[in-house]
This record gives sequence, C-alpha cells and structure tokens, in this order.
Amino acid sequence: MTPDTYDKIWATGSNFKPDRKLENPVLYGIELRSGGGGAASLITPATITKYLAYSKDERLVFPPADFKNTMLNNKDYVYIATYALHLKNLLTGGVMPQLPSQRLLIEKDGHYIMPAKMDTQIYDMMPHSYAIVYYAYPKNVIYNTPYTIKFINGNGDRIEIPITADKLNNLIDKEYKLVYQNSDPE
Repeated sequence: MTPDTYDKIWATGSNFKPDRKLENPVLYGIELRSGGGGAASLITPATITKYLAYSKDERLVFPPADFKNTMLNNKDYVYIATYALHLKNLLTGGVMPQLPSQRLLIEKDGHYIMPAKMDTQIYDMMPHSYAIVYYAYPKNVIYNTPYTIKFINGNGDRIEIPITADKLNNLIDKEYKLVYQNSDPE
C-alpha cells in the first residue's frame, strides 16, 4: 500500500454499498475457514481501508486525521481473524453464546510462529462483534508457504487450516476483487 493506493482504495470504499451486516467479517476479510466450530478470515491493510471508508458512519467510528499514516506504517502486516458465526439454539430459537478463540499460531517446518498484536489505532476502528479476535503477522510470514494456521476456538477445539502456494494465490486474487469491487483497478 502506498499513499496513492490508499487514497484510491478509500475512494472505492466510499462508494461501496454492502449487502450484509456491517460487522460481518466476510465484508473486510477473505474467508479462510467457515463453520460454526471456528471461522477465520485473512484481513489486509487494503481490505481494512476499503471497509472503514464505507462503514465508519454507520458504525459510529471516526478515524483520526492521521489514520492514513497509521495504515501506511502497518502496511507490512496481515491479520488473521477468528470469529464465531451466529448459531441458533434449535430448542429455544435464541442465539447461542459466541466465544472468542483462545490462541492462534502458525506452524512452519516444525516451528511455531507467534502472532503480534494489531496496532491499537487500527484495532479501535475494527469490528468486535462475532467474538472476533485479530492476530497480526508480517506479510513475509504469510507469503512463505506452505504452513498451517492452528488455533483453539472458543469451545476448546483445535482447528487447523493448511495454507499452500495455490491457496495463497487464490486468497490474493479474492483480496484484489474484494478491495477493488465496483471500481476500475489499474
């Protein structure tokens, strides 16, 4: 992300009209895994920028004047977000409690790579519904396939998501489409 691409992405986002609940992680991330037992999305600085441009007013979020600099300073991080889908209790009809994941790491060649924390200023602007938890990784870790994302969901189950070069390339294509949807990317 550069100052010019940030401005272009922000402008694209300002004209985007979502068709889902604004806090839904599929609006600002690329789905890695779906399911009631532990869903996960890959979130990039570009997807965050577009999302904030169209959601800020509806979500009552007010990015500070220097937010562009914050995003540019964190452009080398990618975020893995775990979340819980809304599930209905079949007996009562009510929504079952959502529990956040407890831990997440990447296993590569028998070694564990621990996440960093999302920048506080970005974190404050992001959604926190769906029991979402954000885990930050440098792009060079995410691009260095193959590896396995492992996390413990809110119910204590261990979830594994293998990431291959093909899967990563597919995610990159989906990210590009998500960021530049309703625009003329160049």
